Amino acid sequence: MELIPIKNELKSFKDHLDINERTVFSAKFGDGKTYFLNEFKKKYGDSYEFITIYPVNYQIADNKEVFEYIKRDILIQMVSKKMIEPSYEIPDSLIFQFFIMQNSDSFLGNLLKILPSLGVPEQTASLFLAGYHALNWSKKMAKKYKEYKDAIQSQDENQIIATFLESFSKRIGSPYEIDLITQIIIDNIQWFCKSNNKKVILIIEDLDRMDPAHLFRILNIFSAHIDRVYQYQNSSTQKEEDTTYSELLPNKFGFNNIITVFDYNKTKSIFQHFYGQEANYDGYINKFTSHQPFFYSIDEIAREYLYKVISEKCCITKESIRHISKQINNKFDSLSVRDVNTILNGIDLYIQEDIYKSGTTEFNTKSPLTYTIAMFKLLGYSNTDIRRYILSLSKSDLLNCINVFLYIRPDVSANSFTFHDISYIIRIPSSDTINKIQIKPGHDHSGFHLILTEDDINKCLDRAFETLSKILCKWKQDSVVSLFLYLNSVF
Repeated sequence: MELIPIKNELKSFKDHLDINERTVFSAKFGDGKTYFLNEFKKKYGDSYEFITIYPVNYQIADNKEVFEYIKRDILIQMVSKKMIEPSYEIPDSLIFQFFIMQNSDSFLGNLLKILPSLGVPEQTASLFLAGYHALNWSKKMAKKYKEYKDAIQSQDENQIIATFLESFSKRIGSPYEIDLITQIIIDNIQWFCKSNNKKVILIIEDLDRMDPAHLFRILNIFSAHIDRVYQYQNSSTQKEEDTTYSELLPNKFGFNNIITVFDYNKTKSIFQHFYGQEANYDGYINKFTSHQPFFYSIDEIAREYLYKVISEKCCITKESIRHISKQINNKFDSLSVRDVNTILNGIDLYIQEDIYKSGTTEFNTKSPLTYTIAMFKLLGYSNTDIRRYILSLSKSDLLNCINVFLYIRPDVSANSFTFHDISYIIRIPSSDTINKIQIKPGHDHSGFHLILTEDDINKCLDRAFETLSKILCKWKQDSVVSLFLYLNSVF
């Protein structure tokens, strides 16, 4: 299968991220968003590390649970990707806080409980467990917990609360949500960026798959992470070694970029349906963008690529095609990426490759005219329509499209002729078997000149249709034989 090239669009998105800390990657459902992002990850993997979460996996949870799912989802991926500093020590105050708040539940168990809800694939789960084992956190935390437990047994409830609060009084600049997992994520994103000279990007994927009733609730939760008021850090703030203050970060976890993936225009329609036509969608969605969304359409890119292929293989310019008829324009404008792929991958199947000679020169019938007919066939047009459309091309494009089939007339071996009162020169490339020649307005001063008529052009078209009909007959015969041989082998 021939892939639609998106190299330019990948570079454009890279440039977009360089100046947009937060952005919406907007494309219609089924328009290749995931494919594009996967290709972006491959191409720019040396510059970025990607954490991708799928809120559709936890859309039915309540708001408090969603906050917890997000944190654990991110941490599990970071551990599996070896984004945790091997020597990273969890701050003592956070260990104490975790065991009191989690009622002595194990840290690993707390993470494992969430795995099924996140839709984490088996490979990622295995990598996470291997990475967690290497960090040896469970043993260290168990030891710390035993120390705290022994100390707490001799205290009453008021003393326990005082001890808990005192453990955080030295960290005035800590985030509103004092949480072990949040701090691990923040510290290690900073470590990973510095030690690997990479940026870390959070991708919030598949929002288009969410029920509209949950979509904006989930977006509101993410906006609280992205557009968050942080505590004021004053000159007396004390900081534990190797920890990072969240108020110094561009977003809650310290990601360099956050990419939210959905159809910007469709989401606007849903928003106005829920909240009314006067609701300020642009103001609402601005929390997810630093400047402007990045709009992407693989269908449009595919159609432009098809015009490029037609120009190269059929020798017909986009402008010439667009001037044929409004019907042709509508047809091309409605093509999806799948339609374009069908044309690109099927065009050669219509063509009977054959060699014929004109003088000492050999020509290949797999040429611009046969490619043009095959392309129109795959668009669903009849031979009558195809002939009419080809004859409607501009004179230069028509001759370049007919191309080597001009040589069915023996005296075209001359390199100069007149067609519709305009003189043209044929330029033949130096190669063994030629499938494309160049025809341009001009004069050959060698002295020999001929007149090309409409009848000559129609004879060229007749020969091209005949060439294509042969391959279709042969294809049908080969298909019957192949089917017979297959059935014979089975039975």
